Amino acid sequence: MVTRHQKESHHQPNWCSAPEPYPVPRAERPNLYYAMLLLEDYTGVISEFTAATQYFHHSLRFQEGYDDLAELLECISITEMLHMQLLGETIQLLGSDPKFRTITENRPDYWQATYVYYGEGLYDRLSADIAAEISAIKQYRHHQQIINDCHVKELLGRIILDEECHLQLFREAAKKYCGQTEEESP
Repeated sequence: MVTRHQKESHHQPNWCSAPEPYPVPRAERPNLYYAMLLLEDYTGVISEFTAATQYFHHSLRFQEGYDDLAELLECISITEMLHMQLLGETIQLLGSDPKFRTITENRPDYWQATYVYYGEGLYDRLSADIAAEISAIKQYRHHQQIINDCHVKELLGRIILDEECHLQLFREAAKKYCGQTEEESP
Protein backbone atom coordinates (compact mmCIF):
# COMPACT_ATOMS: atom_id res chain seq x y z
CA MET A 1 0.00 0.00 0.00
CA VAL A 2 1.37 3.40 -0.97
CA THR A 3 0.43 6.38 1.15
CA ARG A 4 0.02 9.91 -0.03
CA HIS A 5 3.37 10.71 1.57
CA GLN A 6 5.15 8.00 -0.37
CA LYS A 7 3.87 9.55 -3.58
CA GLU A 8 4.74 13.09 -2.54
CA SER A 9 5.95 14.31 0.81
CA HIS A 10 4.92 17.94 1.07
CA HIS A 11 5.25 18.37 4.82
CA GLN A 12 7.96 20.70 5.95
CA PRO A 13 8.74 21.62 9.53
CA ASN A 14 7.28 24.95 10.65
CA TRP A 15 8.77 27.59 12.96
CA CYS A 16 7.69 25.79 16.13
CA SER A 17 9.18 22.40 15.26
CA ALA A 18 12.58 20.83 14.74
CA PRO A 19 14.16 21.68 11.37
CA GLU A 20 14.80 18.09 10.22
CA PRO A 21 12.52 16.74 7.46
CA TYR A 22 9.84 14.20 8.30
CA PRO A 23 10.36 10.63 7.11
CA VAL A 24 7.85 9.09 4.76
CA PRO A 25 5.50 6.77 6.69
CA ARG A 26 6.62 3.18 6.11
CA ALA A 27 6.63 -0.17 7.85
CA GLU A 28 8.72 -3.26 7.27
CA ARG A 29 5.59 -5.42 7.39
CA PRO A 30 2.14 -5.41 9.02
CA ASN A 31 2.30 -5.78 12.78
CA LEU A 32 -0.87 -5.35 14.82
CA TYR A 33 1.01 -5.11 18.11
CA TYR A 34 3.04 -2.15 16.83
CA ALA A 35 -0.15 -0.61 15.46
CA MET A 36 -1.73 -0.97 18.91
CA LEU A 37 1.23 0.87 20.48
CA LEU A 38 0.98 3.66 17.92
CA LEU A 39 -2.76 3.97 18.57
CA GLU A 40 -1.80 5.09 22.09
CA ASP A 41 0.39 7.83 20.58
CA TYR A 42 -2.30 8.66 18.03
CA THR A 43 -5.42 8.98 20.22
CA GLY A 44 -4.75 7.71 23.72
CA VAL A 45 -4.81 9.75 26.91
CA ILE A 46 -1.22 10.83 26.17
CA SER A 47 -1.51 11.35 22.43
CA GLU A 48 -1.26 13.68 19.49
CA PHE A 49 -5.05 14.07 19.37
CA THR A 50 -5.20 15.05 23.03
CA ALA A 51 -2.25 17.45 22.65
CA ALA A 52 -3.59 19.08 19.47
CA THR A 53 -6.99 19.59 21.09
CA GLN A 54 -5.57 20.87 24.39
CA TYR A 55 -3.12 23.27 22.75
CA PHE A 56 -5.77 24.58 20.37
CA HIS A 57 -8.11 25.25 23.31
CA HIS A 58 -5.31 27.00 25.19
CA SER A 59 -4.48 29.10 22.12
CA LEU A 60 -8.07 30.35 22.08
CA ARG A 61 -7.91 31.21 25.78
CA PHE A 62 -4.66 33.15 25.30
CA GLN A 63 -5.92 35.27 22.37
CA GLU A 64 -6.79 38.14 24.68
CA GLY A 65 -3.62 39.63 26.07
CA TYR A 66 -1.09 36.97 25.00
CA ASP A 67 -1.04 37.07 21.21
CA ASP A 68 2.43 35.54 20.88
CA LEU A 69 1.53 32.71 23.24
CA ALA A 70 -1.74 32.08 21.38
CA GLU A 71 0.21 31.94 18.11
CA LEU A 72 2.75 29.52 19.62
CA LEU A 73 0.05 27.17 20.88
CA GLU A 74 -1.78 27.26 17.56
CA CYS A 75 1.45 26.45 15.70
CA ILE A 76 2.24 23.56 18.04
CA SER A 77 -1.34 22.29 17.73
CA ILE A 78 -0.94 22.18 13.95
CA THR A 79 2.34 20.29 14.32
CA GLU A 80 0.62 17.76 16.58
CA MET A 81 -2.04 17.26 13.89
CA LEU A 82 0.74 16.54 11.38
CA HIS A 83 2.08 13.93 13.80
CA MET A 84 -1.42 12.43 13.89
CA GLN A 85 -1.46 12.18 10.12
CA LEU A 86 1.97 10.52 9.99
CA LEU A 87 1.02 8.09 12.77
CA GLY A 88 -2.37 7.36 11.19
CA GLU A 89 -0.76 6.46 7.88
CA THR A 90 1.79 4.28 9.68
CA ILE A 91 -0.96 2.53 11.67
CA GLN A 92 -2.64 1.65 8.36
CA LEU A 93 0.63 0.30 6.97
CA LEU A 94 0.95 -1.83 10.10
CA GLY A 95 -2.46 -3.35 9.30
CA SER A 96 -4.91 -1.52 11.55
CA ASP A 97 -7.65 1.06 11.10
CA PRO A 98 -6.58 4.42 12.61
CA LYS A 99 -9.85 5.01 14.42
CA PHE A 100 -9.77 7.43 17.34
CA ARG A 101 -9.32 4.72 19.93
CA THR A 102 -6.86 2.49 21.69
CA ILE A 103 -7.27 -1.20 22.41
CA THR A 104 -7.55 -2.13 26.09
CA GLU A 105 -8.05 -5.78 27.03
CA ASN A 106 -9.07 -6.56 23.42
CA ARG A 107 -11.79 -3.87 23.51
CA PRO A 108 -11.80 -0.47 21.83
CA ASP A 109 -11.45 2.50 24.16
CA TYR A 110 -12.48 5.58 22.18
CA TRP A 111 -10.91 9.01 22.64
CA GLN A 112 -12.75 11.37 24.98
CA ALA A 113 -12.69 15.15 25.39
CA THR A 114 -12.12 14.54 29.10
CA TYR A 115 -8.51 13.67 28.20
CA VAL A 116 -7.92 17.39 27.56
CA TYR A 117 -6.70 19.46 30.49
CA TYR A 118 -8.56 22.74 30.01
CA GLY A 119 -6.99 24.46 33.02
CA GLU A 120 -7.55 27.77 34.73
CA GLY A 121 -5.21 30.64 34.06
CA LEU A 122 -1.94 31.04 32.27
CA TYR A 123 0.38 29.32 34.75
CA ASP A 124 -1.95 26.34 35.13
CA ARG A 125 -2.29 25.85 31.37
CA LEU A 126 1.41 26.27 30.61
CA SER A 127 2.29 23.86 33.42
CA ALA A 128 -0.12 21.31 31.95
CA ASP A 129 1.35 21.79 28.46
CA ILE A 130 4.88 21.27 29.78
CA ALA A 131 3.77 18.13 31.61
CA ALA A 132 2.04 16.85 28.45
CA GLU A 133 5.23 17.20 26.42
CA ILE A 134 7.31 15.46 29.08
CA SER A 135 4.82 12.57 29.17
CA ALA A 136 4.70 12.33 25.36
CA ILE A 137 8.49 12.19 25.07
CA LYS A 138 8.67 9.47 27.72
CA GLN A 139 5.95 7.42 25.99
CA TYR A 140 7.52 7.80 22.54
CA ARG A 141 10.92 6.71 23.86
CA HIS A 142 9.34 3.68 25.51
CA HIS A 143 7.57 2.72 22.26
CA GLN A 144 10.80 3.24 20.33
CA GLN A 145 12.47 0.67 22.61
CA ILE A 146 9.68 -1.90 22.16
CA ILE A 147 9.20 -1.56 18.40
CA ASN A 148 11.64 -3.44 16.20
CA ASP A 149 10.87 -1.78 12.86
CA CYS A 150 13.50 0.67 11.61
CA HIS A 151 10.96 2.79 9.71
CA VAL A 152 8.61 3.19 12.65
CA LYS A 153 11.54 3.89 14.99
CA GLU A 154 12.74 6.61 12.60
CA LEU A 155 9.31 8.26 12.56
CA LEU A 156 9.06 8.16 16.36
CA GLY A 157 12.55 9.63 16.63
CA ARG A 158 11.59 12.52 14.37
CA ILE A 159 8.40 13.17 16.34
CA ILE A 160 10.43 13.18 19.56
CA LEU A 161 12.57 15.99 18.12
CA ASP A 162 9.43 18.11 17.72
CA GLU A 163 8.19 17.25 21.21
CA GLU A 164 11.55 18.29 22.67
CA CYS A 165 11.35 21.54 20.72
CA HIS A 166 7.80 22.13 22.02
CA LEU A 167 8.94 21.45 25.58
CA GLN A 168 11.70 24.05 25.21
CA LEU A 169 9.27 26.61 23.76
CA PHE A 170 6.80 26.02 26.58
CA ARG A 171 9.55 26.38 29.18
CA GLU A 172 10.64 29.66 27.58
CA ALA A 173 7.04 30.89 27.68
CA ALA A 174 6.78 29.89 31.36
CA LYS A 175 9.94 31.87 32.07
CA LYS A 176 8.62 34.89 30.19
CA TYR A 177 5.09 34.91 31.59
CA CYS A 178 5.42 33.19 34.95
CA GLY A 179 8.91 34.30 35.97
CA GLN A 180 10.21 30.75 36.21
CA THR A 181 13.67 29.69 35.25
CA GLU A 182 13.90 26.69 32.97
CA GLU A 183 14.93 24.46 35.87
CA GLU A 184 11.95 25.56 37.95
CA SER A 185 9.32 25.02 35.29
CA PRO A 186 7.45 21.74 35.63
